Amino acid sequence: MKLSKMLTEGGNVFDLAGPIDRENIKPTLKEFMRELIKVFPKAKKFVGSMKTLGSVGKKPVSGDIDLALSTSAFDDLTTWDIDQEEINQLFEKFKKSSRSANDEMLMRRAFITAMGEQIEKKSNTLDVSLKSSGAGSIFFAFPQYTPDGKKTSEYVQIDVNVGDVDWLSFSYFSDKYEGSIKGLHRTQLILALFGRKGYLFSHTNGVKNKETGEFVAKTPQQAVDLLNKLYNMDIDLKTLENYFKLQEYIRANISEEELNDVYSSYIRVLDKTRADIPEDLQQFWIDNQDRLGLTGKFLPDTSKLKKYATQ
Repeated sequence: MKLSKMLTEGGNVFDLAGPIDRENIKPTLKEFMRELIKVFPKAKKFVGSMKTLGSVGKKPVSGDIDLALSTSAFDDLTTWDIDQEEINQLFEKFKKSSRSANDEMLMRRAFITAMGEQIEKKSNTLDVSLKSSGAGSIFFAFPQYTPDGKKTSEYVQIDVNVGDVDWLSFSYFSDKYEGSIKGLHRTQLILALFGRKGYLFSHTNGVKNKETGEFVAKTPQQAVDLLNKLYNMDIDLKTLENYFKLQEYIRANISEEELNDVYSSYIRVLDKTRADIPEDLQQFWIDNQDRLGLTGKFLPDTSKLKKYATQ
C-alpha cells in the first residue's frame, strides 16, 4: 500500500512517517536495503555500502534516517537497469526548466528520477516520492522493524542522498548533540555564514557563488578555507563540526554587524523548521520577533519560546 505524501516546511515528505527509536534503526535499514536490492540486484554492493549521515543512531530517537550514496554508483547505468537514452531525455527536460542548476546537478537529478521510476514500477514495499526528490536526494517511507525482525505499524522516512560521500558526511555532521541541538543547528549556522557573504551552502554539492552560479568549494577543507578568507578568520575543521565551538569562535572573531546579520538569517530559517531555537539564541529570537516576522509555528511543545508563538 502506497502512503500519501505531504511536503511540509519542516522537511517531512510523508505525512504518516514518524520518528524511530535507536534500537530499530539497524533492523529497519537491513530490511530497507534488502528491498532495494530486490529492485536493483546488480547494485547490491552499492546499496550495501551506503552509510548513515548526521545524528542517525547517536540519539535515543531520530526523526528520519539519512543515507549517503556515492555518485560513482551510477558510472555503469546497467547496474540500475537504467537506459542511457532515458537519462538523456530526462536531462534535456530538466535543463529546459532549470534556472540555476549546472549540468552535473541536472544529470544527478536525471539518475535519481530514473531510479525512482524503476522503484515505483517494481516494488510495492518501497514508497518513493519522485515529486519531492530534488537534484541530490530521493525520499522513501518504509516500515519500521524491531531488533527481533518484527514489522511494526510505524513508518520512518529514509532519505538517500547522492553525491560525494566525504562532502555529504561533512555537511550532515555534528560531533555533539546536547539538549535540543541537532545536526541541522550546526549546518544551518554554517549556511547563514556563507549566505551573509553571497554564497550558497549545499548539503549535496558544495558551496556556490550566488552571483556567478559557480561552485567554489567541493571539499570540507575548501569550505573551511573559503570561510576563513571571507571573514578573515583562522577557524579549523574541528571547530566547524561543533555548534557550541563554532558559536564561541564567531562571537569572538567577526564584527557585531556581521554577527547580527548572520543570526537574523539563521533564526528566520530555524523558525520555519521543526526544531527548537538553541538556548543561547532564544533571547535574540524574543528581541527580534517582530523585526524578523517570527511566528514560532513549528516550535516543539517543549520549547520555552512556545508561549511567544503567534500561530
